[in-house]
Amino acid sequence: MATVNIDFSQRRFLVIDDQPMAREALRTIAQTVGAFAVEFAANYQDAIYRIRNNTPDIILCDYILGDGRSGQQLLEELRRFNLLKDEAIFMMVTGEQSYEQVVSAVELVPDDYIIKPFSPDKLLLRLARIMAKKDFFADYYREKRQQEYARALALLAAKRDSEAGRPYRFEILRQQAETLLASGDAVGAEDAYRDILNNYEFPWARAGVARSLHQQSRHGEAREEIDRVVASTPHYFDAVDLKANICIAQGETEEAQRVLDEAAKKTPRNYLRKRLLAEAATLNGDTETARIAMGDVIANDSMPGAVSAADKLSHARTHVASNDKISAEKVLVGMRESEVQNLTLDEQASFAALLAIASPEKGKSKFAGLRPALISAALETTARLDILRAAMVLNDRELADQQAAQTMAGPDAKKSFNSVRTLYALHGREMDFREIQKQVALRRIHHDEPNGA
Repeated sequence: MATVNIDFSQRRFLVIDDQPMAREALRTIAQTVGAFAVEFAANYQDAIYRIRNNTPDIILCDYILGDGRSGQQLLEELRRFNLLKDEAIFMMVTGEQSYEQVVSAVELVPDDYIIKPFSPDKLLLRLARIMAKKDFFADYYREKRQQEYARALALLAAKRDSEAGRPYRFEILRQQAETLLASGDAVGAEDAYRDILNNYEFPWARAGVARSLHQQSRHGEAREEIDRVVASTPHYFDAVDLKANICIAQGETEEAQRVLDEAAKKTPRNYLRKRLLAEAATLNGDTETARIAMGDVIANDSMPGAVSAADKLSHARTHVASNDKISAEKVLVGMRESEVQNLTLDEQASFAALLAIASPEKGKSKFAGLRPALISAALETTARLDILRAAMVLNDRELADQQAAQTMAGPDAKKSFNSVRTLYALHGREMDFREIQKQVALRRIHHDEPNGA
């Protein structure tokens, strides 16, 4: 066996595989390299439970987990819920030679992957390499976890200029760009990602440029960048999600729904993508697709705590949009009292508005009681559209027009334009919509004039 001076006896291993013989083979290999504590997980849910309750140091996960789930999906879920510390090692075990092409493109990559069959020597060398990298970045991981971004960036700058950092050159540059983006410096992040692209055309770096431009509301430029990524790397589904978000911001909801629908068919258990599909379909007026997508989320996103009050409101919203008031009311009144009490103001507004439409006798008084707050508060676009829909149904023209004007003047004007126009058309108020549109445009022109106030 190769001589690698690393003591694995104090490291906790978790082997994830749905085949008993494969699990036993992986445990034997782990024990051969010195592992003492090796646990098993037979499936996706078992793995989530074990990792959530006692995060292992090293995870060896088979790519195919059965029941239509994959190790890649498990990794995405662990990152989604922050269940996997940067210091932990996640190694994918796969018999798929094609996985190399897939993993080179995606953003949420494992620390490494190894193709079956493999020897203990090979595993040992791979683990030693990953552990050296983890040790190199350990102080940076701690600062990033505490959101001490300035300190994290200073550490990365020092590492970039060190001799020890030479093998990790692109990883340092990537972490710098991601930390800048997380800190809110989208311009700095864009520059950092472009510096990477000057040396190598990484799909994740091109997507990083698009994400940075999107955060700067430079949606046209972001769209050009992300279109290049999606065209060149068809398995990079996170890039599809980013493209959809950019399209939604531009008001191109039909294109957003199209690309999400294609990706969702290939990743049927990615429920974050299903949520985004439901949003795009709702904005696009495809109420049935939105209902199916959110119904799938509510029924099958089984991670503990995954289904939120916002998800239930979204589910009710799809029923309201489909004019299925009975189903909408069932969702809303079925929410736990503690959930309703802990709603944010935006969620309270949506809850009251949706209930007022679905069941006026139960929701109209609550909606009326919130009316003063709804007029004066700074609300998110989704809540404003719910209020607008309820105000139209209740014939509260003043509230409807005020919400429409605020929405049309806000940063999500392109995103919400078709929804607002459709609501006014449904209630025979097309001329009122045009007048609101005109007044918003005049105020914007006046605001943009030099010395205009």
